[in-house]
Amino acid sequence: MIEPDFKTLSLRQMHPMQVQALLKFVGEALNLAALTNDKEILEETEAEADELIRLFGGNGIKLTVNSY
Repeated sequence: MIEPDFKTLSLRQMHPMQVQALLKFVGEALNLAALTNDKEILEETEAEADELIRLFGGNGIKLTVNSY
């Protein structure tokens, strides 16, 4: 859980390349978690990714899994 008075750089203050790299990393982590076909791993990864994005002032993430 994020502490209310925790100070960090926000996504708006970061260089666009930093934001892009962070989001790409989160996306790749979620893709790899989905490839495991393990619901628990995917849920844990989603929760950690959501917390990370919120830590930087974002709105979190929403994950939708499409299986083919």
